[in-house]
Amino acid sequence: MQLRSVLILFITLFVVLVGFGIIIPILPFYSISLGATPFEIGLLMASYSLMQFIFSPLWGALSDKYGRKPIILVGLSGFAVTFTLFGLATNLPLLFAARIAGGILSSACLPTAMAYVADVTTEEERGGGMGMLGAAMGLGLVVGPGIGGLLSVWHFGLPFFFAAGLAAINFVFAALFLKESRKPHKVSEIKYDRFKHLLSLRGFMALVFFLVLLQSFSISTYESTFPLFARERFGYGAYDMGVIFTVMGVIGVLVQGFLIGRLIKRLGEEMVIKIGIGLTTLSFFLTLRAFDLLTLTLFISLAVVGQGLMRPSLASLISKDTDLEEGATMGAMQSVDSFGRILGPVLGGALFGLGMSWPYLGNGALNLLSLLAMLFLV
Repeated sequence: MQLRSVLILFITLFVVLVGFGIIIPILPFYSISLGATPFEIGLLMASYSLMQFIFSPLWGALSDKYGRKPIILVGLSGFAVTFTLFGLATNLPLLFAARIAGGILSSACLPTAMAYVADVTTEEERGGGMGMLGAAMGLGLVVGPGIGGLLSVWHFGLPFFFAAGLAAINFVFAALFLKESRKPHKVSEIKYDRFKHLLSLRGFMALVFFLVLLQSFSISTYESTFPLFARERFGYGAYDMGVIFTVMGVIGVLVQGFLIGRLIKRLGEEMVIKIGIGLTTLSFFLTLRAFDLLTLTLFISLAVVGQGLMRPSLASLISKDTDLEEGATMGAMQSVDSFGRILGPVLGGALFGLGMSWPYLGNGALNLLSLLAMLFLV
């Protein structure tokens, strides 16, 4: 593995995810201040993911053709511009417009970064490489929510301007120091149809892609409903959410940065995925039994560990079992991931409107059924 290249990419994704993490604890409160309902908050979060679902494979395929670095730079510049617009929004339509544009442009980053790691790692190193990307994302989520919660005390738009500035700095850093990983060669002229590809999946790989969908659905349900749940149940605000998400981010970094590579080598991706689903299932059910800040953070952290085990393992399996270009493959995975992030906020918001326990009971049951499928079928 080209450690220097992966470390540079680690820093790149870290800065991007700091910006993303800033949003998580304050977006529901920011939206409510502009008159949004819980369902509209879900739609706002889903609109971003819908754009990722549509455009991630396109960016991945473009990175196969034109190289990884220019596509990453497009994503960073789009992130900076759209976050600035998001912070300037004064009504819901403008908020939706900025979020949609952000989804289109920033979706260039993650599938291209995953393809970059696949370019510079062997199959044996792939799980550890994907884990490093997960650690970068987790570390960004450590710093981001804390910054978001703190800056929102002065003004809800301030964290978004801060994130835009970080993305602009990161653009300059990546332009100067990130080397191209894509070796020049002729890309196949066969047109890639992601829907035909996904519909053609059978057996184990169909289950793997379903678990990608489940993982993104579960975590996006958490992100969209948890601040509302904590406010209604305990009276917590944006600052408290920043503290909780910071703790969650620290745990995510420890799991994905220091644990996942060793676990995959010792137990294999399939067993690690089973453990991840089990912990996520427990988290959803136990969250409803929390009675203070400590227990709430502890129970949610189980899901962080579970998701931290699942995502790198699933990415490693998918990257090993493909005849396609790495960019197209990671784009297909990102499409499924984004589809889960479309469904999660919309259904989560709708269920929360019926009762604050419903999103957690429904997700817990779905994860439990998936765990049983893994135990008996794999």
